[in-house]
Amino acid sequence: MLQTLQDRPAISYPCEWEYRIIGENEDKIKAAIVEIMPRSFALELKNKSSGGRFISLAVKIAVNTEEERNEIFAKLTTHPEIKMVI
Repeated sequence: MLQTLQDRPAISYPCEWEYRIIGENEDKIKAAIVEIMPRSFALELKNKSSGGRFISLAVKIAVNTEEERNEIFAKLTTHPEIKMVI
């Protein structure tokens, strides 16, 4: 069952937010994250694909507003080294 926008959970800001980032080159993804994040963050390697081509990293950062959270997401999704952001 899909949730409508009216049913989305309320998020209280500021809060810690986690982005799951998927790409091919760990060092290049890390460099992209450092370039994009506006303040200090926690970074953790999560998974590698069975073929070893893709990796996922979890990035946790304190966000102050929904606008800031969405802005970071937009910057991550448009970076050429990042294949997907969840």
